[in-house]
Amino acid sequence: MNHRQQQAGTTPVEIHRSHVGESDGGVTWFCCVDNGIRLFEKQYPLADGMSYDSYIIEDEKLVVVDTVDHSVESAWLEALAGFLGSRGSRQPDFLIVQHLEPDHSAAIEAFMAAYHSCRIVCSAKAAGMLPQFARGVDASRVMAVKEGDSLPIGSRELHFAMAPMVHWPEVMVTYDPKTRILFSADAFGTFGRSLAAAVASGEQACTAFAKDWPDEARRYYINICGKYGAQVQALLKKAAGLDIRYLCPLHGPVIDLSEYNPVDLYDKWSRYAVEFPGRCLVVAASLHGNTVEAARELASMLEASGVEALVFDLAESDMSEAVSQAFACGAVVFMSATYDGSLVPSMSTFISRLKSKNWQKRLAAIVENGSWAPIAGRLLEKELADMKDVKIVGSIVRINTRLDDTSSEGLRVLASDMTAAINATQEAEA
Repeated sequence: MNHRQQQAGTTPVEIHRSHVGESDGGVTWFCCVDNGIRLFEKQYPLADGMSYDSYIIEDEKLVVVDTVDHSVESAWLEALAGFLGSRGSRQPDFLIVQHLEPDHSAAIEAFMAAYHSCRIVCSAKAAGMLPQFARGVDASRVMAVKEGDSLPIGSRELHFAMAPMVHWPEVMVTYDPKTRILFSADAFGTFGRSLAAAVASGEQACTAFAKDWPDEARRYYINICGKYGAQVQALLKKAAGLDIRYLCPLHGPVIDLSEYNPVDLYDKWSRYAVEFPGRCLVVAASLHGNTVEAARELASMLEASGVEALVFDLAESDMSEAVSQAFACGAVVFMSATYDGSLVPSMSTFISRLKSKNWQKRLAAIVENGSWAPIAGRLLEKELADMKDVKIVGSIVRINTRLDDTSSEGLRVLASDMTAAINATQEAEA
């Protein structure tokens, strides 16, 4: 299926419009949904489409906060024109550009061409990068702001804070003290469209999505922003000094902090802390299924000893979800066959992604498989030695082609060692 084809029974693009907070606060959310996209950034699978969020603040001045992806650009511009027409054909005074990545900047050029008196407000870094993303916007229409600057728009002032490398260098966030809204750019975003659409259309409240938001938000955070934990921590410290009621991200639902507060999760993720210390992820890179079979056997042993175990066959699983779970779990068992004197390519990719996102502070164990010259264990050991605060549990277990009595006993010993290490870690942190 082409990534622009729509899901059965849906329209390719939907626009949901709703107030944020009290209707007299003058903030409107445009939740723009692409039902057809199947890969975000051409690499992260999407079973549920994607939402792109833009906001309007109405005061003496009218402010638009960020534009949208090309896939929803036409529908957004049409909806925006209809909205402004219902306001007596008001014209936008300012477009705040918080992040220039194409999924948020694709409509800048068309927007600025349509509204000739509008000015762009962005960081100095964004101002320098803007010609790459919106050709033809005259520099005289661009106003660069810095940390602590504010923009008076009538009954309120909007305040700006820089958020470099969350997750691009030009990023900033915007705070509206009147409505207690933090427009958080890519922070607090999530994959998928159903949750955002349900909240935007009033079908679902924040209290109802506490069980649905974390998994896709974690997958989004770890794979998109995970490398930049220190920078996210710096932004969280700035946000802690503000009186915030609503988080308005660029993907996913607006979050009412009085109903659901994900800040503790963001703090944990950005500190690389363990979310589920009693859970062990078993990842297998197999050629003919024997390594995956052994992974399932090990998981059964761990479950029998009281450890929650998840098995991911890297050849069949969503790599981004495997990476997300590696950050969520307190322990990971790496199981790989030997292939061409190296690791199975899917395991090499998995390791590379963990490294690129700064995976650290976890327990790890190694199982190798090989029919005549196993080398995967030694290679995995070398890779893990390069990672920060990763403790190898037990000895490398060797499987020769498929499980036998000796290798099965090795798995039993490893399951016992891993259980003891997980329990000791939990006791130490209690």
